[in-house]
Amino acid sequence: MSRVVSPEEMMAPELELSFIKKLVGLWPIIAPIAVAILFILVRIQAGHPVGFIYSDALIMLALISYICAAVLLLTNIFVKENVLNRLGLITVAMGYCFNLSGWMIRWVEAGDKEGWKTGINGVWRYFPLDNLYALTLGFCAGAAITTLVVIRKPKYRALGALSMPILVVVLALGMMLGSGISTLPPILDSYWRPIHVSIATLAYGVCLFSFGLAFAYLLKDGIRFEGVALWTALYGLLTFVMLGFGTVGAFETFRGQYSVNLFLDKNSLPLRTELPMVGPLMALTLLALVAAVALFALEYFNKDEKAKTWGWRLFYTATVLQAVVLVLLFVQMKSSDNPAARVSPREYPAFAVWMSEQSGETVTADGAQKWVQQNASTLKLSMNSNPVEFGGLIGLGVALFLVSLFSLKRETVISALPPLKTIDSLLYRTVGVAFPLLSLLLITGAVWANESWGRYWGWDSKEVGALVAWMAYAGFLHTRIAHGWRGRRSAYFALLGFALVIFTWLGVSFIIPGLHSYAGV
Repeated sequence: MSRVVSPEEMMAPELELSFIKKLVGLWPIIAPIAVAILFILVRIQAGHPVGFIYSDALIMLALISYICAAVLLLTNIFVKENVLNRLGLITVAMGYCFNLSGWMIRWVEAGDKEGWKTGINGVWRYFPLDNLYALTLGFCAGAAITTLVVIRKPKYRALGALSMPILVVVLALGMMLGSGISTLPPILDSYWRPIHVSIATLAYGVCLFSFGLAFAYLLKDGIRFEGVALWTALYGLLTFVMLGFGTVGAFETFRGQYSVNLFLDKNSLPLRTELPMVGPLMALTLLALVAAVALFALEYFNKDEKAKTWGWRLFYTATVLQAVVLVLLFVQMKSSDNPAARVSPREYPAFAVWMSEQSGETVTADGAQKWVQQNASTLKLSMNSNPVEFGGLIGLGVALFLVSLFSLKRETVISALPPLKTIDSLLYRTVGVAFPLLSLLLITGAVWANESWGRYWGWDSKEVGALVAWMAYAGFLHTRIAHGWRGRRSAYFALLGFALVIFTWLGVSFIIPGLHSYAGV
């Protein structure tokens, strides 16, 4: 006699299969975390670096993986191949694995360096958020895991091509800051530090991906590429202005010179040496961008097709010139012999003042020049000497390249992106995650500030920057929920929010000093 099967029993295999499918779908997230945990356990068990299992090597592998991921995902937009599609996802996952394990192994290395001191905060004292480099590792890990969560579905894979290049620039800039482990002042030694700054890293990572989504929405919505090129060129002009006026003598347009700081024993000296040919090429890039801005503006107001054509030609020229600038810059930084010989005499008076402040004794310009000549063999060039400058130049190169590439293949790029409603929904959800994280960032920061400095809020530059960024994302949600804003206006809010996040991340340490400057250098 046959038994009647209940509906629950009939559904059980289907439910079990569904759960397995969900797990399989999550492999790009589970696998890299599992391997990262394995690396960390091996390092802890060994008690010393094993092969490539140490922080610096793992972060270098992460950067290589992220670069490969960016190239593969971009290529897959133009050459539809399943192999490229899958390899793009795999390399993002590999990059996240190396990034996460390298970041966390830094925790072990910091404890080993100081001898794992005991105290009220225990192991939290060594949590890897001691300076801007460590914060950047967490920032990139947050961006990578957010990217993985979204692009693990093939229909969203193209969106990774917009976030990964930004991630590469951020990590490269972070590596230029130097990977040395810092000892925080005792006043900042609190278990609120890992809570507060960990939230910051994840929040910033989500904001990075939302920036890519906002840009994707604008492209899909048919924004004029001339407008995108115009704003990119203006960013380039701002970069060169900052190089010319933000740092004395960095880039002299009319003299056609570009100089970088000399490096001594892991320290950047306030003494700049000229790099041959880099300055003239930068001047040509600047001129091309100025002309492109003028022509795009003329085309916008007068609808002059000839102006648009020549504007794009100059924009492409600037892209090629900037690529040559970067190649020449990196080659000379690596192969330059006796860079001290190219220090301009105009540098020595200011350097003499700095030497006097450091030694407590009066040093003349001639004395400073003599000191440089005597120590010429120990003075060198390093990518750690001017990280923000180099990061700005790399970021400009990437931005010019992407806009040029997308403008030449605009129809292919637009067709590869998900539908507008899908991108808009994803943007809303990512900002919906970023906003509460930014709120927690402010709250936990206030609690930590009260514990360390005896006040919850002091209008410090980083506190103000974090608040303004929070207000931008609050504006995104408010206008969307209360006023029904959608589409471009919301996308512009997301772009503004991430720009403010970047300023909060870098600006405090290198532009507007404050109590949080300890994290930068």
